[in-house]
Amino acid sequence: MSAVFFALERRRLILAAVIVLSLTGAAAWYGMDRQEDPFFPYRFAQVNVEWPGADAAEVERLVLNPVEEELAQVEEVDEIIGVARLGLANVRVRLRSNIYDTDAAWERVRVALDVAERKFPPGVSGPELRDRSMDTHSVVLTLTGDDDLLVLLDAARALRRDLFRMRELARVEILGDPGEQLLVKFDPARAQALGVTPESLAQQLDAANRTLAGGTLDREGRSLVLDPVTEFSDLDELRATTIHTATGVLLPLDRIAEVELVPAEPATERMWHDGRPAVGLGLVIPDNELNTVDFGRKLRSLVDELRLDYAPLEIEEMFFQPQWVDKRLAELGGSLLTGVVIVALVLLLFMGARLGLLVASLLPLVIFSALAIFAIGGGVLHQIAIAGMVVALGMLVDNAIVMVENLQWHLDRGAGKAEACGKAVRELAGPLAAATGTTLAAFTPLLLAQGDTADFTRAIPVMVMLILTVSYFYAVLVTPLLGAVVLRPETDRRSRGVKARIEGLGRWLSQLGAQRAGVILATAAVMIVASLALTRWLPQDFFPSTDRNQLLVDLSFPEGTRTRHTALMANSLAASLRERPEVRAVHVYAGFSGPRFFYNLAETTGSPHLARLVVITDSDRELAPLIPITRSRARLQFPQAQVVVHRLGQGPAVDAPVELRLFARKTGELQRAAEQITGALRALPNAEDVRHTLGTGIPTLEFTVDDGIAARFGVTREQVGQLLADATLGRDFSTWRRGREPVPMRIRSPEGERFPAHGLEGLTLQTPAGNVPLAQFVKTRVAFQPAVIEHRDLQRLTRVLAETSEGATYNQVLDQLRPRLAELELPSGVRIEVGGAAAEAGDANTAVFTALPIGILLLLVFLLWQFNSFRLVAIVLVTVPLAAIGVVPGLILAGQAFSFTALLGVVALVGIVVNNAIVLIDVAEQNRRGGEDVDRAIADAVVRRTRPILMTTATTIVGLAPLTLTQSTLWPPMAWAIISGLITSTALTLLVIPVLYRLTMRLRVLPGG
Repeated sequence: MSAVFFALERRRLILAAVIVLSLTGAAAWYGMDRQEDPFFPYRFAQVNVEWPGADAAEVERLVLNPVEEELAQVEEVDEIIGVARLGLANVRVRLRSNIYDTDAAWERVRVALDVAERKFPPGVSGPELRDRSMDTHSVVLTLTGDDDLLVLLDAARALRRDLFRMRELARVEILGDPGEQLLVKFDPARAQALGVTPESLAQQLDAANRTLAGGTLDREGRSLVLDPVTEFSDLDELRATTIHTATGVLLPLDRIAEVELVPAEPATERMWHDGRPAVGLGLVIPDNELNTVDFGRKLRSLVDELRLDYAPLEIEEMFFQPQWVDKRLAELGGSLLTGVVIVALVLLLFMGARLGLLVASLLPLVIFSALAIFAIGGGVLHQIAIAGMVVALGMLVDNAIVMVENLQWHLDRGAGKAEACGKAVRELAGPLAAATGTTLAAFTPLLLAQGDTADFTRAIPVMVMLILTVSYFYAVLVTPLLGAVVLRPETDRRSRGVKARIEGLGRWLSQLGAQRAGVILATAAVMIVASLALTRWLPQDFFPSTDRNQLLVDLSFPEGTRTRHTALMANSLAASLRERPEVRAVHVYAGFSGPRFFYNLAETTGSPHLARLVVITDSDRELAPLIPITRSRARLQFPQAQVVVHRLGQGPAVDAPVELRLFARKTGELQRAAEQITGALRALPNAEDVRHTLGTGIPTLEFTVDDGIAARFGVTREQVGQLLADATLGRDFSTWRRGREPVPMRIRSPEGERFPAHGLEGLTLQTPAGNVPLAQFVKTRVAFQPAVIEHRDLQRLTRVLAETSEGATYNQVLDQLRPRLAELELPSGVRIEVGGAAAEAGDANTAVFTALPIGILLLLVFLLWQFNSFRLVAIVLVTVPLAAIGVVPGLILAGQAFSFTALLGVVALVGIVVNNAIVLIDVAEQNRRGGEDVDRAIADAVVRRTRPILMTTATTIVGLAPLTLTQSTLWPPMAWAIISGLITSTALTLLVIPVLYRLTMRLRVLPGG
């Protein structure tokens, strides 16, 4: 307390500090780094390992298992999700939620992958660790205007170099990269007739294409560089290369083989910009280091300068995140400004011009001062930070309201200004500190929680706690200084009339509590029970969908489908959707999931059977009717495909809102269980796009070598395998360094992967005994192999996934499914786990509840410090269940689900109502120390504190009102939770707390009598 009075004596220093902080905050609002969403720590990574030609079972046994076993020994790793499919192993690695030094953790992962690599068989490429796979492409540019993908690729590479003029760029990735391949297509029959084998051809071409340094000569003290031209300068030179045949004939290469520079085969990634073939550039900028809006303006200016250099090709924007940042922050900034104005008007209405203007003047001072501290501490302006400001808007005036009310109360009773200020500060510095501390304690679990959801929303508790702390110091230090200048004994009749009416309301509430104590307590108890009973009708949603005008259509064709065929079908659907009037554009990606233009899109690569369409409409309101139309049209066109149509979602990434994980050792058990559960889900009215991940299998043509016969011809199994590979896949033998990018050189048959299956047995091997056809020592048979094998934490599993229909939530679908699951006779070896949004919600809630004891402990510390009484603390804590009474019916009536942001609202609500109880009980305790009995003390406290409590309620409600009307889907649940809970809890606090105080305090004797 002495420190407070010491500071008050230095009013010029205080005012100067307030002015400097406020101006700094105002400047920070316009100059801070800004982005739409917070930055996630790099806890997710992907590991890709390629083994061309190997089936899923081989990939699992010889690649996936060694990788997973080594990763499992890295202590920072929390989750390992592996997939083995034809020629590829993909592992998604997730670090523990308490890991923030992710670079060190990924280094240990790299060491583990190096150990695993030593166990791989020959021919395996990788592993490749992508520990920045969660980076968002802030801008996606495309190059279109030519059907030749290599022309577009060259232009994209050149444009990437030009874009690096902008030092703000962290990385530029080529998307839809067709790759390059220099193919030497030889006819096996003609080559054998000339005595040329693939091995000898590869060796001769490799020897003619070596990069060698010729050294230097000393010429009179200066160096003369010797440059032996040992590489092919162009394709014509390669075609003219002399080849030695076994018969001694020398022939140019083009007499034996065809030479072409083509996109990589088989095709991997392809993309189309609204129907036009394209190669894209994904621009990544550093998180938390840039003003994304300013970056977008600079980028557009640079691209406009470059367009003429690339004509007739076109540089187009496919996705442009800066415009979404500008829109989102402008919308929330407007909500904040609207809230400030409405709160100020409410203060003027309740308190009159003089008192209202005094309290309202603190609104911008506190907000800008807190923003200055936030910016100095490295904070970034994004939608979560601004939402935190809006949440704190109504609460930040609480302390000032109480302080100004107390100042005015003393002035009205004849105290001088200096005396009134001294008494008010002396009486309220402690109680307001306790009240502020309890609110800070309520937000502490959200501040200390760890994990992706906590990281996403952490700016809310940071901003709220920062603003409330600043508001306390301004209420105690700045308000008395301003009050001494502005306030005087109340004479305004209008203000006194409003005050008298509210005091009359307080008097009536006090009398009602004294006369109907039993009825009030019983009513409160009934309301608590009724609120709990209503929870069964309250839908739960982890995070809602976004309000963007972008619709995702994911197509999954049977495993083994080639990218070319996938792209053909995806583009046919896109063409039909473009005919609809509300559709502005449809972008298509085949073989991969496309750019990560939104922060929680999961990345999928190396999947020829997958395609994604991004449908962009004129507005987000048109998505709801378009979803069922798109779904039915896709299912009609592609009955063999899995079709998933969904909006973009908020929060951490999930593959589907409804996910059931099935574990079993035997594939047959997984297959039967997956089919049963898929059927049960499809029967539910709110489940859409139901599918499982086991696949239907892929045909395999097995070649079994008769070792006895092969040995007589001097043929080995390796030679047989290489012969098949040469005819179909081919073999890489050298690298052509064309420009800056090396191009692999490959020998194969002209047909390549289109080689007729019936002709493979007719291939011949050159042996000492002559050319021998495969059919003499090889038997073939067709078998079906698993198309895809999934692991989770080293255990085989399959997943059953489902989307939810419009307006439905994941918990509604799961509630409908549980009784049906109980009726199913699943194989005994199958174990089921619930994943998806339910698992993420559970992890997020667990993270908060893990930190909850610290918040409770701090809450008790502040309350006991203030009251030094367990009975008074117990009375205050009764407000917590009172706060929850209105939340459930309020959300149901507003049509909102209980999401994680609604949970944030409940936490904020607890802090507000606890504050109301503290200031109410504190006045009663002061009255008792002044000699009043319990009944009179609490009655006077209700009369005196009704107006501040009602003003706190009113300012909080009107401050949050703009969030209920915002287009963003994140904030209405939070705003409605606080508003509805506050309306009921305010009334009950003014009734229940006085009743409990009378009942419990009559036998208590205060120190000093």
